[in-house]
Amino acid sequence: MAHILIVEDDADVQNVVLEFLATLGHKVTSASSAEQARGLLEGEPVDLALVDCLMGGEQGNSLAEYASALGIPTILTSGDPQNIETGSEHPFPFLAKPFRLADLEALIEQMLPNRGPE
Repeated sequence: MAHILIVEDDADVQNVVLEFLATLGHKVTSASSAEQARGLLEGEPVDLALVDCLMGGEQGNSLAEYASALGIPTILTSGDPQNIETGSEHPFPFLAKPFRLADLEALIEQMLPNRGPE
């Protein structure tokens, strides 16, 4: 089982993804802002972060860079794919919203081949 951090300021999207990943057997923690996510990343080990690019306050690209520096694989999401191309120095995997949950599951399995759900 992987521990996945979801960073998403849209509560509906956050809840759907959280419930989906939990049904797959993953431990899931959620944050609604980059600031909240940074605190969670400092407090407990995380295997993967799923981060929205556009949020109030600090943007997801900056948080993804921070998580990457900690060695945490990160997937970026956005309803505006232009943000990923211009906002990040690293080629993070990207899912355009709305995305299919099956596509998210496949990307997680690809990124964490030995950490799938039990």
